[in-house]
Amino acid sequence: MKYLEATVRLIILRCDAYLKRQGIERSLGDFPALLALSYGYKDDTFEDWAGQEEAYRDKSFKFTDVCAKRYFRYLSMLKADDITRTLVDLSLASFYYPEFDDYLKGFFKMPVCLRLAFLLEEVPFPDEADILEKAQALSVFYDIDPLGSPLMDQRFKTDDRTVGYLSGSDVFGQQAAQFGTIFDPKAGLNPLYVNEDLVRRGTDFFKRGGMTLQLSGRGGRRFIAKHIAANLGRKFVLTDLKELSLAMGKGFYLVRNALVREAVFQDAGVVIYGITDRLLEGGDRHTIEILEKNILAHFLDFDIPLILCCDIPVFLTGEYSQKKYLMLELDEKPGYDERLKIWKGFKESYGLERINPEDAAMRYHLTASETMKVVRRIADEPEESDRAGLARLSKLALSASGATGTLKLGKILFPDIRLSDVKLKPERRELLENIIGSVRVSNEVLSEWKLGKKYSYGNGVSVLLSGPPGTGKTMSANAIAAELGIPLYQIKLSNVVDKYIGETEKNLERIFSFAEKANVVLFFDEADSLFGKRSDVKDSKDKYANNEISYLLQRIEAYSGIVILSTNIKGNIDPAFMRRIRYVVHFDIPDEDVRRQIWESVLTDDVPHEKLDIDYLVTQFSTFTGSIIKTVFLNACCDAACSGEKLSMKHIVYAISLELAKESTVSFSVDALGRYSGYARRF
Repeated sequence: MKYLEATVRLIILRCDAYLKRQGIERSLGDFPALLALSYGYKDDTFEDWAGQEEAYRDKSFKFTDVCAKRYFRYLSMLKADDITRTLVDLSLASFYYPEFDDYLKGFFKMPVCLRLAFLLEEVPFPDEADILEKAQALSVFYDIDPLGSPLMDQRFKTDDRTVGYLSGSDVFGQQAAQFGTIFDPKAGLNPLYVNEDLVRRGTDFFKRGGMTLQLSGRGGRRFIAKHIAANLGRKFVLTDLKELSLAMGKGFYLVRNALVREAVFQDAGVVIYGITDRLLEGGDRHTIEILEKNILAHFLDFDIPLILCCDIPVFLTGEYSQKKYLMLELDEKPGYDERLKIWKGFKESYGLERINPEDAAMRYHLTASETMKVVRRIADEPEESDRAGLARLSKLALSASGATGTLKLGKILFPDIRLSDVKLKPERRELLENIIGSVRVSNEVLSEWKLGKKYSYGNGVSVLLSGPPGTGKTMSANAIAAELGIPLYQIKLSNVVDKYIGETEKNLERIFSFAEKANVVLFFDEADSLFGKRSDVKDSKDKYANNEISYLLQRIEAYSGIVILSTNIKGNIDPAFMRRIRYVVHFDIPDEDVRRQIWESVLTDDVPHEKLDIDYLVTQFSTFTGSIIKTVFLNACCDAACSGEKLSMKHIVYAISLELAKESTVSFSVDALGRYSGYARRF
């Protein structure tokens, strides 16, 4: 502190000396704190100051006072000459001794400003270009407006962070901390499971003197940036452009300057993330030029290395030379092998035995950063049963991918039903099991068996479920998703089909883009309206409808995930779709054996009941589908509960009579109830 103490004393004495030359004696007399500075100091204070000055002048830079070392580094940042140095000293004196401001106003009729610095340096008529140049260099470190007027009279005030830096403190500044964090390579990092090549190339780029590295794409960009910083052994300030852009007007420039100062004081690089496609307006050149001029250029002016995390691969500065600027693109869709490495790595780091990396890598198409979010949440939660744990993992994975809940074009479901809950003929069940199995082994077949090269297009799993209503199509779609542990994205076709030209295709693209990212089972229920046969072109409406179908054909073939379509009549589906469907499962009206399974499955021990005639129910009502049986059983249970009775045949038969009445325009014949027809009129 001796050096700064001496510097402040000397600038105050210089002001007093200047006034003496103007005929004003004892200017410090009415300012006790300032007057005390002219007395009571030790000679060794100025001797030490002189020694630091000598080290600076002879360029040996062998400073014994850390404050002196930082003071001269600070001057070099400002490209300071004698006038700028005088201004810095005046602002330090004002910071340490508030009454110095009153002193200046009383005798010089001005605050700490450029005019005062020029006056003390005896430059009566400074050049305007020189004034502007100095103001621009100083504006980052002082709260002034370089475009404001008059520049000569704007007050220069040193803030706490600058004084803290000069005094030897490396504590992250409060103003910068509102919009950024500091990464210290000594803090340690989780291992890098993927993208080792990107880290190596980024590190080499900065070691060769590069200044701006752009990481384009999504997933783990900040983590990659931290590993590059660790390899360089250099601190980096991380700031969110979205948050920074919220600081409007003058506040924006204050925050930006605070971040620049912090990077300079810490001798750190800067990572700017949150550079989204939306903020860049899709790569609009004018928007990018504003970003470069108002933010990026200010960091580069101080030779601060930049790492830019951008959603899209568009150059963000004008420095396109290979030496100064490098763009690296991340793989936004890591393959199975990369996902497996990530899951294995995080499982080991967090000690989570309940996670199956192979299974998770197959189910969830997440980036490294998204996977980390999921693993952290799982690590903080208690263990659950296998089924509950899988559902929870799916919800977290979907949330980490950036979308969850009910969407405009469909609804996300997490089915709890299993294939064993669906009552089907053995051959139908076997086919559904084969479909599920084909998804599970798809990576082995396409990657390890090298079939991916031969089936690079159309290697997804597409399924058509056809049959009358109530035969189990929707239930089977839910069961497939549940068995795979993947959410079901049930599409609302009424929201997809749009009367305006081109809007249906846009909606379909949104659906498939989301499905590719989130890895959900796409389910188009009652798909006839979208997948119906193309018609002869008689007018423009037919032409655009056919275009929609053609687009959908291409999109399904390009989709590598799971698509399930359901229809009541298979013949309604366009033959072109049928050629692209890998599996077709037809659901018939359940036979006697299946109907028996359904009746027995709904009649659980939890339902208070008397002996029921299952044989009668199975044989008498041969046209009942699974959904009808379930509706009848629910209505019968409600009837029994309202009567305060156990469920019995009279409640079942009454519920059946209600169901049969729905199918007739007149009252149904009681003969349809067979030997239990006597129950039909008991109410």
